[in-house]
Amino acid sequence: MADSVLESGAEPGQRWICSQCCGKGRGRTIDCPDDCPHYRAGARAALLKLAELGGGPDTEIRYGEVLHNLRLGLVRLRRERLPDMKDSDARQAFANAADTMRTRASGLIFDFRSPDLRVQMIGDVLLSVATLHERGEKGMVKTDATSLMQCLKYLELQAAAAEKQAKGDTFLLDVTAQAVSEDFLRRAQEGIVRGQESAEVRSEISEGRNQK
Repeated sequence: MADSVLESGAEPGQRWICSQCCGKGRGRTIDCPDDCPHYRAGARAALLKLAELGGGPDTEIRYGEVLHNLRLGLVRLRRERLPDMKDSDARQAFANAADTMRTRASGLIFDFRSPDLRVQMIGDVLLSVATLHERGEKGMVKTDATSLMQCLKYLELQAAAAEKQAKGDTFLLDVTAQAVSEDFLRRAQEGIVRGQESAEVRSEISEGRNQK
């Protein structure tokens, strides 16, 4: 709940939660305010986990805005229409959307669709976001079809890696929910972080790579 607090004085209508509940529910069952230091730290940690699943930070750094908006669409769909979404559903949708963008990059028009309505619903959301980036509409950075395909293949790789780790059916989705800024679930599309914070996150990702 949005009225939960961890380590600061509780205002009227708020309640205390323990650090364990904070860590478990942050960004998933708890609607955290973006200025909460625990939420911000959790978002940075989640983004680092996603980078590790993808095999390195380069794609996160280069296509951060595109990846955020694709993830944002996924998180919104899960919250509003598909609460029982699984990592395997997302992986299949990433693959189909990537193949669709690959055909667009070659000058063809063909949508790779799934007989599974759940997977297709996810794919439709991903392609909607990708198309806005391809056209540079609604303030989104204009991105060519080949780059969008690479982003979607990268997300597919992360989903496959999450499944391989066998940490549960929704490990990737749960981490993704924590990496997407709560503020942007309510407002317009921007990056998970801005300005100096964005530079700090990219630095942390690069440092994590160098330490391996």
